[in-house]
Amino acid sequence: MKKLWIIAAFSLGLALASAPAYPENSVGLGYVYPTAGELTVGLALPFAPVGMDTGLDLEVRYPRPGVSATAKMLVLPSLTVGGQFMAVGMYSELRYVYDDPNHHFGAYLGGNLSWDLPQMGPVEGVLSGQLGVGYFPKGNWSSFFSYGLGLRFYYDPVAFELVTNDRDLLRASLLFLW
Repeated sequence: MKKLWIIAAFSLGLALASAPAYPENSVGLGYVYPTAGELTVGLALPFAPVGMDTGLDLEVRYPRPGVSATAKMLVLPSLTVGGQFMAVGMYSELRYVYDDPNHHFGAYLGGNLSWDLPQMGPVEGVLSGQLGVGYFPKGNWSSFFSYGLGLRFYYDPVAFELVTNDRDLLRASLLFLW
Protein backbone atom coordinates (compact mmCIF):
# COMPACT_ATOMS: atom_id res chain seq x y z
CA MET A 1 0.00 0.00 0.00
CA LYS A 2 2.87 2.35 0.83
CA LYS A 3 4.39 1.82 -2.64
CA LEU A 4 1.04 2.65 -4.23
CA TRP A 5 0.98 6.04 -2.47
CA ILE A 6 4.55 6.75 -3.58
CA ILE A 7 3.70 5.90 -7.20
CA ALA A 8 0.55 8.05 -7.01
CA ALA A 9 2.48 10.97 -5.52
CA PHE A 10 5.10 10.84 -8.25
CA SER A 11 2.70 10.41 -11.17
CA LEU A 12 0.33 13.09 -9.91
CA GLY A 13 2.26 16.29 -9.26
CA LEU A 14 1.48 19.96 -8.96
CA ALA A 15 1.86 21.45 -12.44
CA LEU A 16 1.55 24.67 -14.35
CA ALA A 17 2.40 25.00 -18.03
CA SER A 18 1.63 27.20 -21.00
CA ALA A 19 -0.95 29.18 -19.08
CA PRO A 20 -3.24 31.58 -20.95
CA ALA A 21 -1.96 35.07 -21.77
CA TYR A 22 -4.14 36.61 -19.05
CA PRO A 23 -2.96 36.14 -15.45
CA GLU A 24 -4.95 33.77 -13.18
CA ASN A 25 -4.54 32.53 -9.61
CA SER A 26 -4.06 28.79 -9.98
CA VAL A 27 -2.37 25.70 -8.58
CA GLY A 28 -2.79 22.20 -9.99
CA LEU A 29 -2.12 18.48 -10.20
CA GLY A 30 -0.52 17.11 -13.35
CA TYR A 31 0.83 14.06 -15.17
CA VAL A 32 3.84 14.47 -17.46
CA TYR A 33 4.43 12.05 -20.34
CA PRO A 34 6.93 10.43 -21.03
CA THR A 35 8.67 11.36 -17.73
CA ALA A 36 5.71 10.32 -15.58
CA GLY A 37 7.83 9.97 -12.45
CA GLU A 38 8.64 13.67 -12.42
CA LEU A 39 6.92 15.82 -9.81
CA THR A 40 6.32 19.49 -10.62
CA VAL A 41 4.89 22.23 -8.43
CA GLY A 42 3.22 25.20 -10.11
CA LEU A 43 1.73 28.45 -8.88
CA ALA A 44 0.44 31.47 -10.81
CA LEU A 45 -0.09 34.83 -9.14
CA PRO A 46 -1.48 37.87 -10.96
CA PHE A 47 -0.50 41.38 -9.90
CA ALA A 48 -0.81 44.85 -11.47
CA PRO A 49 1.96 47.19 -10.23
CA VAL A 50 1.73 49.66 -13.15
CA GLY A 51 -1.96 49.38 -13.98
CA MET A 52 -1.47 46.58 -16.52
CA ASP A 53 -2.44 42.93 -15.95
CA THR A 54 0.77 41.11 -15.14
CA GLY A 55 1.50 37.76 -13.52
CA LEU A 56 4.20 35.48 -12.24
CA ASP A 57 4.16 31.71 -12.90
CA LEU A 58 6.48 29.49 -10.85
CA GLU A 59 7.33 25.82 -11.40
CA VAL A 60 9.59 23.50 -9.39
CA ARG A 61 10.40 19.93 -10.53
CA TYR A 62 11.42 16.87 -8.55
CA PRO A 63 13.29 14.41 -8.50
CA ARG A 64 15.33 15.91 -11.37
CA PRO A 65 15.69 19.39 -9.87
CA GLY A 66 14.53 22.26 -12.01
CA VAL A 67 13.04 25.70 -11.51
CA SER A 68 11.17 27.90 -13.98
CA ALA A 69 9.90 31.44 -13.35
CA THR A 70 7.81 33.22 -15.98
CA ALA A 71 6.71 36.86 -15.80
CA LYS A 72 3.96 37.84 -18.21
CA MET A 73 2.13 41.03 -19.16
CA LEU A 74 -1.21 41.27 -20.94
CA VAL A 75 -0.78 43.68 -23.89
CA LEU A 76 -4.07 43.42 -25.83
CA PRO A 77 -6.75 42.04 -23.50
CA SER A 78 -9.92 42.05 -25.61
CA LEU A 79 -9.53 41.49 -29.33
CA THR A 80 -12.48 39.81 -31.05
CA VAL A 81 -11.86 37.14 -33.70
CA GLY A 82 -14.84 35.29 -35.19
CA GLY A 83 -17.06 36.39 -32.32
CA GLN A 84 -14.66 34.98 -29.70
CA PHE A 85 -12.31 36.96 -27.46
CA MET A 86 -8.55 36.83 -27.92
CA ALA A 87 -5.84 38.15 -25.62
CA VAL A 88 -2.21 38.85 -26.53
CA GLY A 89 0.63 39.12 -24.04
CA MET A 90 4.40 39.16 -23.62
CA TYR A 91 6.45 36.88 -21.39
CA SER A 92 9.96 36.48 -20.07
CA GLU A 93 11.11 33.15 -18.66
CA LEU A 94 14.11 32.03 -16.62
CA ARG A 95 14.94 28.31 -16.21
CA TYR A 96 17.41 26.34 -14.17
CA VAL A 97 17.86 22.55 -14.45
CA TYR A 98 20.34 20.44 -12.53
CA ASP A 99 21.56 17.57 -14.71
CA ASP A 100 24.58 16.06 -13.05
CA PRO A 101 27.38 16.78 -13.90
CA ASN A 102 26.19 19.84 -15.88
CA HIS A 103 24.03 22.66 -14.53
CA HIS A 104 21.86 24.43 -17.08
CA PHE A 105 20.52 27.99 -16.92
CA GLY A 106 18.60 29.71 -19.69
CA ALA A 107 16.25 32.56 -20.47
CA TYR A 108 13.57 33.31 -23.09
CA LEU A 109 11.59 36.36 -24.18
CA GLY A 110 8.51 36.07 -26.34
CA GLY A 111 4.81 36.47 -26.89
CA ASN A 112 1.74 34.47 -26.04
CA LEU A 113 -1.90 34.53 -27.03
CA SER A 114 -5.15 33.02 -25.85
CA TRP A 115 -8.32 32.47 -27.83
CA ASP A 116 -11.58 31.75 -26.02
CA LEU A 117 -13.44 28.78 -27.46
CA PRO A 118 -17.24 28.79 -27.89
CA GLN A 119 -19.26 27.94 -24.76
CA MET A 120 -19.89 24.18 -24.39
CA GLY A 121 -22.77 24.02 -21.90
CA PRO A 122 -21.38 24.69 -18.39
CA VAL A 123 -17.78 24.29 -19.67
CA GLU A 124 -15.72 27.12 -21.13
CA GLY A 125 -12.45 26.64 -22.99
CA VAL A 126 -9.36 28.50 -24.15
CA LEU A 127 -6.62 27.67 -26.65
CA SER A 128 -3.23 29.16 -25.71
CA GLY A 129 0.06 29.38 -27.52
CA GLN A 130 3.46 30.89 -26.85
CA LEU A 131 6.70 31.35 -28.73
CA GLY A 132 9.92 32.76 -27.35
CA VAL A 133 13.53 33.26 -28.32
CA GLY A 134 16.47 32.87 -25.97
CA TYR A 135 18.90 30.17 -24.96
CA PHE A 136 18.82 27.04 -22.83
CA PRO A 137 21.72 24.58 -23.33
CA LYS A 138 19.97 21.43 -24.55
CA GLY A 139 22.59 20.56 -27.14
CA ASN A 140 20.58 21.19 -30.33
CA TRP A 141 19.18 24.04 -32.45
CA SER A 142 15.84 23.98 -30.63
CA SER A 143 17.53 25.34 -27.50
CA PHE A 144 17.08 28.84 -28.98
CA PHE A 145 13.27 28.58 -28.96
CA SER A 146 10.65 28.20 -26.29
CA TYR A 147 7.20 27.12 -27.41
CA GLY A 148 3.97 25.91 -25.90
CA LEU A 149 0.49 24.99 -27.05
CA GLY A 150 -2.25 24.38 -24.50
CA LEU A 151 -5.95 23.61 -24.39
CA ARG A 152 -7.76 24.44 -21.14
CA PHE A 153 -11.35 23.65 -20.15
CA TYR A 154 -12.95 25.53 -17.24
CA TYR A 155 -15.66 24.22 -14.95
CA ASP A 156 -15.56 26.84 -12.19
CA PRO A 157 -13.54 26.70 -9.89
CA VAL A 158 -11.43 23.97 -11.57
CA ALA A 159 -9.85 23.62 -14.99
CA PHE A 160 -8.41 20.70 -16.98
CA GLU A 161 -5.43 21.45 -19.23
CA LEU A 162 -3.57 19.55 -21.96
CA VAL A 163 -0.22 21.05 -22.96
CA THR A 164 2.72 20.33 -25.22
CA ASN A 165 5.84 22.48 -24.97
CA ASP A 166 9.61 22.43 -25.38
CA ARG A 167 10.00 20.73 -21.95
CA ASP A 168 7.23 18.10 -22.07
CA LEU A 169 5.81 16.03 -24.89
CA LEU A 170 2.42 16.00 -23.15
CA ARG A 171 1.23 17.29 -19.81
CA ALA A 172 -2.27 16.85 -18.42
CA SER A 173 -3.12 19.05 -15.44
CA LEU A 174 -6.04 19.55 -13.13
CA LEU A 175 -5.97 23.14 -11.87
CA PHE A 176 -7.74 24.87 -9.01
CA LEU A 177 -8.50 28.56 -9.64
CA TRP A 178 -9.36 31.03 -6.90
